Order: sequence, then structure tokens, then C-alpha cells
Amino acid sequence: MLGLFYVREKETSFQARCLNLAFILFYAVTILSFFNSENQQEALRILSLKVPLLLYPMVYLAVKELSEKQNFNLALIINYALYLPAVISVYNYLINKELFDDLILQSKPLPIEFGYGILHIQFSILMACAILFGLIQLFKAYSNGQLGLPFYTLLGLIVLNFVFIHILSARTGLLALYVGLGVFCLSLFSAWPFKRTKWILLAIVVVPTFMVFTSSSLQNRIKNTMDDLHVVVENKDANDYSFAMRVRAWYNAADVIKQHPITGVGIGDAEKVLYNNFSHIDATLAPENRKNPHFQFLETAVQSGLICAFLFLTIIFMSFIMTEGRFNFPLIAFSMLLFTASCFESILESQSNVIPFVFFMALGIHTGAQKYKATNLSVS
Repeated sequence: MLGLFYVREKETSFQARCLNLAFILFYAVTILSFFNSENQQEALRILSLKVPLLLYPMVYLAVKELSEKQNFNLALIINYALYLPAVISVYNYLINKELFDDLILQSKPLPIEFGYGILHIQFSILMACAILFGLIQLFKAYSNGQLGLPFYTLLGLIVLNFVFIHILSARTGLLALYVGLGVFCLSLFSAWPFKRTKWILLAIVVVPTFMVFTSSSLQNRIKNTMDDLHVVVENKDANDYSFAMRVRAWYNAADVIKQHPITGVGIGDAEKVLYNNFSHIDATLAPENRKNPHFQFLETAVQSGLICAFLFLTIIFMSFIMTEGRFNFPLIAFSMLLFTASCFESILESQSNVIPFVFFMALGIHTGAQKYKATNLSVS
């Protein structure tokens, strides 16, 4: 596997080779925490679901071979694959609107129908990545004058998925999407004159405002979020408040990390140790609410120590290394989207998130390496 780090070295940027090595080192340190686990069966399960991290170099080499047309078609396929469960889920919401609006006010998620067995937060992160990747391909096709039926089909799918992600209103996916879009827009502002970007600026203001005023599910999610934040600020009983329980879980994880900063508690024992430690941090939380932190940096530090957690941050912030005097904006956009998601969801603790993490990071660094006429998203 280490040999892949050197494959086609002349064709691979320093940034790409560093990312390959960072993924391999991250997984290697995670393996060490296997031997620090009493529950080695659980440790082996977690190691198995994280195997795609070790395969990142091969994924990178695979997507590097994709042509511009193949990238565009891939964006079409991904957005259509997510459109199908999204439209069914939105329809299910609309026919049960009163019930689901009430559930949202109780911090409950909208169910994802026929969503390939993926939970609502994971699905929203996938949708955010798909929308971002689709937009990158759209602007690339636009700059090359490729405005045929495939272009407008992808545009329609992205618009619909953008509307659906707001109606389904999973906060993690929405926040991650806007962070990724923010980086993407920065690249356009750097490459295009203001007279061409003013419509983008207008859309940034108008579209979210329109969704807030027209989507009752989003309105209820915002109200629920404000109530949640009030519980956190006033230090009230966190039971049944989603974000407030997360904050308590963060404090709990930080306390465990203080006790085991270097080696962690072992990937097989983390869940049990975190659950037991709640009795010292917040005994008022009901047993069913004593959950893992849903924050990847903290969860990695608990499992495998701070060295492994900082390797995770290295993978994320490696995207800011300049190659040939340029920033790779697609890679930065994907890494910031995924990092934002990782602050509210442990994105490396299920394969439904591990695989997209590896896949879209590889797509980001490959897409940024491509040069094209007007947009040129790898901007000086």
C-alpha cells in the first residue's frame, strides 16, 4: 500500500502525495489503538468499516483517470441517485405535514424513505457533497460553452436537490453545504469580474431567504434550534434537546481525553468508557441520551489519542497547501464541507460516511488540478 504513495510521482502533485501519506498514517495509528482495546471484537469492527481510508491512494488514482465528460456524467448520476429518495421523502413529509412539523419541534428528524439505509444526517451530508460537485461541473461546462440537454438536466437536479435538502432540514447537512458553497463562491469571485458574479451574490441572499419563508419544516427547525441553544446558554436540562445533548457529550469526551491524551482508551472501548464517564460529568442525562460526541476530532482522540486526532485535522487542512502558486478551491470546498459536518457528526464511524469522505476528497483534489477556460477554480 505504501508503494501507492509513489505511483506516478512525476504526474502527482506534492499536495496529492502528502494526502496519500496522511490517510495511510491515520489508519496506521488507528490500528495501534486496536491493541489498546479490551473489546477487540468491537475494535475489529471499527477497523473494518474504516478500511476505505486506507484505500484513498487507489481511489485518487482511479478518479484521476476520469475525463471531463465522465466527471460531468458522474455528477449527473450522483445527483439523480440522491434525488430519488429525496423526492419520495419530501412527498412523505407533505402528506404527513402536520405530524412531521410537530416532530421537528421535538428535535426529531424527517425520515428518509428508500434512502439506501442511510440515516437523515448522513443523507444530508451526501446531498451537500453532490450539490457542490454538480455545481463545479456546471460552471466548468458553462465556461466551455457546453449548454446542451445534459447541462440543463444537471442544473434541474441540483435545483431540486437544493430545495429538498432545505425541506428535509437536517442542520448538519445544511450548514456543511453553505460552508462548501461559500468556498466555491470565493473561487468564482477571484476568477470572474463583478459584473459576472453579481447574480451569484444576489442568489446567495435571495435563495436562503426564500427557503426560510416558504418551508415550514425549515422554520420549525430554526425554532427548535433556537430553543436548543437557549438550553445550552442557560445550562438547563439537556434531555430531549438534540444540540444541548451534543454539547454535554463534547464535555464528556473532553474529560475522557484529559485522562488518556496520548493513547486514547482504545477504539473498541470508547463507547463504553464514554457512557460510564457521564456519571461524573452529567448524571442528569437519561441513560438513553448518554451518547458519543458526534464530533470526529473528539471521537478520534477518545479512541486513539490526540496524535491520531491531529492527523485527521492534517488531512482536512492539507487542502490549503498551494500547488504551483495556486489554491485548489474544489478540494478546499470539499474538505471544509466535510470538516463542518464532522463537527456535528462522527463521519468516520460509519461506512455510509467514510466512503463519501474518501471519494469526494479524491474528487476535489483531482477536479482542482484540471484547468479550463474561464472559471479556473484553482485560483492564484
